[in-house]
Amino acid sequence: MATIGFCSLIWFYLWNYNVSIEKFGYQYEKVVAGRQWWRSISASYAHQHPLHLIFNMASLWNSAVMEVTLGSVAYLKYTFLLVLLSMLTVTGMSYLAIRYFDRPRYRTVYSLGYSCVVFGWMMVQCEKLGGKMSYFGLMVPARLAPFLALGITQLIIPNASFIGHLSGIIVGEFIAQDFFFWFIDPVFFVVLGITCIGAGYSYMYGGSNEDESDGDGFLGFGTRTGWHRVQQDEEANENRTEMKVVNGVLVRQTAS
Repeated sequence: MATIGFCSLIWFYLWNYNVSIEKFGYQYEKVVAGRQWWRSISASYAHQHPLHLIFNMASLWNSAVMEVTLGSVAYLKYTFLLVLLSMLTVTGMSYLAIRYFDRPRYRTVYSLGYSCVVFGWMMVQCEKLGGKMSYFGLMVPARLAPFLALGITQLIIPNASFIGHLSGIIVGEFIAQDFFFWFIDPVFFVVLGITCIGAGYSYMYGGSNEDESDGDGFLGFGTRTGWHRVQQDEEANENRTEMKVVNGVLVRQTAS
């Protein structure tokens, strides 16, 4: 699938050049206060650890049957809705957590990954196909599978984004119930155009992307340094200079 190749290329670029998560990750403070709306899209397709990428892409592959069932155009439209609306839901739920549940961490924590879309398609697939499925030997209604996956993911990966995964499930349920029957092709292209313009505008004129604070970590897997940054560090070490006093004169010498 094109999405798998696209996400893999983005991961390789970020890994190779050791791009900091502050450059592309979703953060409530930067998206809302900084008006860097484009982060909602960049964070959705970016992964910082290969295991994170593999897990999401394998899960997406398991949902490929929906593209065959719905058709490529409908699959593209609903994927667009999952990316856009799940991140809007994440923003809304983060606001509630900050405002009413005293969770200030959600203001500065970074998140990334295709998990919102993966959980959304999981919900659509389970609702459309119906029936029951085996989950660790236990037969459960298919529509409950995404919630079981949500709980198990939180147990196995404590720093996984609960809000992000739940947002994908919520939007996926609306799609499965044909809530967006009105989202016909002309409407899709208009909304897509507006979204692209808005993302481009926010990238050029939104809050500064240079003030990269460390934040409170991120929701996902760990980081890995690419060979490009290692090579840069070696070059920096080679060019390191030190000051010495020679015959009463301050001399700059390059360290070996």
